[in-house]
Amino acid sequence: MKSKSLKTFVQVVVGVLLFVMMVLYASKVLERKDAYVKYEAFFREKNDFDVLFFGSSNMQLMVNPLQLWNECGITSYNFGNTSERLPVTYWTIKNALEYTSPKVVVIEISQYGQEEKYKDMYSVHLAWDRFPISLTKIKAVYDVLSPSDPRYELLFDMILYHDRWKELTPADFSKDYSKLMGYATSHEYTAFERPEYEFRIDEAAPKTEGVMYLEKTVEELQEKGIQVVFVHSPEVNSEEKQARINAASVTAEKYNIPLIDFTVMKDSVVDYATDLSDADHANIQGATKLTHYIGEYLMSNYDLKSHAGDASYNDWNTFYEDYRAENDGVPMTVKEEEEE
Repeated sequence: MKSKSLKTFVQVVVGVLLFVMMVLYASKVLERKDAYVKYEAFFREKNDFDVLFFGSSNMQLMVNPLQLWNECGITSYNFGNTSERLPVTYWTIKNALEYTSPKVVVIEISQYGQEEKYKDMYSVHLAWDRFPISLTKIKAVYDVLSPSDPRYELLFDMILYHDRWKELTPADFSKDYSKLMGYATSHEYTAFERPEYEFRIDEAAPKTEGVMYLEKTVEELQEKGIQVVFVHSPEVNSEEKQARINAASVTAEKYNIPLIDFTVMKDSVVDYATDLSDADHANIQGATKLTHYIGEYLMSNYDLKSHAGDASYNDWNTFYEDYRAENDGVPMTVKEEEEE
């Protein structure tokens, strides 16, 4: 009798384990792969990153970590994410610091002064889906999303993706991921004339909730001994938007943080006629120039050492060569106007 009961117990346990394994596998297959493709390289890196970059898509298309590796020998990751607001950035940084200890964090501030905590659910999913469930991730979800928002789909994404089986393609079963360390390339350009702005500050911008999160970000990073740099990508802005972004100088001065504003600096790093994909984003030509500038600035102002020649970083050489092979010689094309 005892033997029969034990056999039944074992069968139940095995059945439950098999069910759990099937659910976990199905969850991985059904989830959208955007976050996995963009961030998997971050989790696979065995060494600490020297620099982490955060912000919206302005950052994602502005800094190429593989170029920084080739030119400076430092490792970095670009967490720039479409339409990302500063409260999401705050929690993305907190999640990322559970896996690495950078010396410098660079934050792109084109979202400075925005009122909303997040733009849309897609942006939040892209930022956080790849991070495993943890206390920090739970706190992030419950802080940024309101009770009426679909919080649980960020913690248990099977809720969101369970019916994606109709959309599955061979790519959903692939384990391939981007080796660009978060960077995204654009080979399109839109010709602009560089605007000139009358410098003024939107005095309401520093009082917004998003800036409160930015200040918390800076304070917590400085407490950890991590250096902080603000940057603003080259853009074609309205006077009102630029006044809002100019207000970031208030926060920069408050915390003694450098602010590199590529939109209004005296001598432009990029050529507005050829180096922008659209009014907000650099293309690969612009990113090459901006990355070079930022690399020289970081190496000149912070205690960053080159890892060139260290065998434990050999993968970075391979990734850089693959990047060159894929992008060298690709022609630039005029970006077509999007239909309204």
